[in-house]
Formats: sequence, structure tokens, C-alpha cells
Amino acid sequence: MLSREGIIQFLANLATLSAFTYIPVWGRLINLSDPEIALTATLYGLVAFSSGVISGRLSDLIGVRKVFVIIGSFAAAVTLFGLITSHKVPFILFRALSGIGLGMFAPALVALVSDKGDKIGNFSAYGSFGWAVGVLVSGIIGLFWIPGIFIFGAFALLGATVIAFTLTEEESSGKKFEKSVPIVFWERKEVYFALTIRHSFASAIWVFWSLFLIDLGADTFWIAVIQCTNAFTQTIIMTKFTDKLDSQKMVAWGLILSCTAFISFTIPSSFYGIIPLQIILGLSWALLYVGTLRSSVEKSSFDKSTAAGIITSILPVANLIGSFIALLIISVGGSYIDIMIVATLATFIVFCAFLFVEKGTPVQFTSLTLE
Repeated sequence: MLSREGIIQFLANLATLSAFTYIPVWGRLINLSDPEIALTATLYGLVAFSSGVISGRLSDLIGVRKVFVIIGSFAAAVTLFGLITSHKVPFILFRALSGIGLGMFAPALVALVSDKGDKIGNFSAYGSFGWAVGVLVSGIIGLFWIPGIFIFGAFALLGATVIAFTLTEEESSGKKFEKSVPIVFWERKEVYFALTIRHSFASAIWVFWSLFLIDLGADTFWIAVIQCTNAFTQTIIMTKFTDKLDSQKMVAWGLILSCTAFISFTIPSSFYGIIPLQIILGLSWALLYVGTLRSSVEKSSFDKSTAAGIITSILPVANLIGSFIALLIISVGGSYIDIMIVATLATFIVFCAFLFVEKGTPVQFTSLTLE
């Protein structure tokens, strides 16, 4: 069933994740070096992290989640449009500032969905479907004019802003906000740490992902096809399964499948071989992300925006850490393949730790069956 929150999620992911896919390509075209591309991702991560935590907490405290969705969507649209510049410094600045809007509306939107009692997995699927559609359209646009991708995304976010004006918000309850942000984080530390570390090393791969695919012979259209395979897989899994499964099991499966995907990327010698591996990647992220989101938001009836805001902030922080990891490996003479191998090893260690740390008792892997 269509919902206004879902449509906003669709448009937002259509815009932002499509732009994210092609930012390194445009950066290379305006003569950014690999360290400068990594710096751009780093600054964005810092800004989005701060915005996500602060806006998530404020939307709990003052109860104006709808306002945060409106302002965040508009701010993201304006700064995304600014990325069409061909000058290095303005490009880096606008990319950093886009973190304000993107960090602002996401936690408020998740909390609105949770307050209504809608399914988190189904809501998340709107985002993956938006990414699939956006990256495909952007891939076609990119064949002719790369800056057109950012203009396309900006108009999608402006559409999200308009729809946000029609959102409704539940009345605030009097019994709430008894816990600080650190306490909210600590109560969910196992899934938060698992998500942070996995996504940090994954982000080290994504910093140069589009350039890696180009080296394998892909153009912007085939990059879009590869990303669409991932996104459509996420959409199907999120819609059909993630609201039915145990959230802790989903996190564990998401981690081990991430290991499988990362190491598999080192094998193909052509971009065609990457396409089927995106199915594994899409499955891993759908399980890990929705498992973390459900475990976090469903744990409390009150601090939902705060809990969702922490997740929203984890993702750019992971991008930030991943940028440093990628920069470090490349700086010491490593290759894209080396980044993938390191990501595989790190994620496997996190998977093993999660099995034994969760709830203080060993978790039998055989119990992690997708029933």
C-alpha cells in the first residue's frame, strides 16, 4: 500500500543514492584526485553525522518531525543542485553541506512511520526501489551529461518536500525522553557496533566503486544496471521477508552474506561478473539494515527518532571511516582488490563477535535460519 512517508523515502533515495553512485565519476571529470574524492566523502560524513544525531533528538524532544522532513528534504535538494559546479572547492563544499539535509529528514521520517504502526521493512523497501529507479535513470542521463544526474536528483527531492507538507503527526505522549542519547545507544550497542564496522569497511569499497567498475569496462549505463540489481534485490527482500523474521538473526545473516559478497568481488575480470554478485550484496544489506532498524526502533515506545537518528548518523560516520580506510590502503600502494580483502576479513571478525556477544551468550549459527 502506498503511503506518503514511503513516497518521500522513494524520492529521497532516488535522488541521493543515485548522486552518491556518480559523485566519484564527476569528481574525476573535474580533476579531483583520489585523496580529494576521499576528503569529500569524509566532510560529508562529518556533517551528516552531526545533523542526524541532533535533528533526531530534537524531533523527539519538541515533536516537530514533519518540520524536520520538510526542511531536510528542501535543504538536500538545494545542495544537491549545487554539485553541478565544475570547480573543486565549491563541489567539495556543497557535497559536505548536503549532509545537513540528508541527516535531518531521515530519522524523523522513520519515527513517523513507526508511530503509525507501519511495517519498517516495507517502508525501507520504498528506499531501495527508489535507488533502483534513480540509478537506472541517472545512468542513462550520465551517458549524455553527468551534471544532469544532480539536477534530476534535486527535482526529486523538491517533490519530496512538497509531499512532506501533507504529512500528519501523532500527538506527543507525556511519558517520554527519560534516556539520554548515550543511553539509547548503549542499550542497542551490539547491533549499532555491528552495523558501524561492517558499513565502514563496505564504504571503503564504495569510495572508488564506480571507478573500479569503469576499470572493468563498464560505462554509466552498466554501472546503473549493476546497482539496480542490488537495489531490486533489496526491495524484494525488504517487502517479502524482513517484517517477518527475527531482527537479531537478520543482523547475523547480513554480516556473513556481506563477507561472501565482498570477497566475491575480487574474482571477476569483467564487470559482467559483478552483476550476479549484487544479488548477494542486496540480500546482505536488506537483512542487516532492516534488522538493525527494527531492533533499534522497536526497543522503546518513546525515543524512536533518537534511535533512528543514531542509525542515520552511523551511515555517514561509516562513510567517513571508510574514506580513511580507503585512503590509507591506496596511499600505501594498495589496490581496490586489497580494500575488498580487508573489508571481508573485518566483517567476518564482526560476525564472529556478534554471535558471542549478543545477549551475553553464544548464539548457535544453526539457529539463524530464515524461516
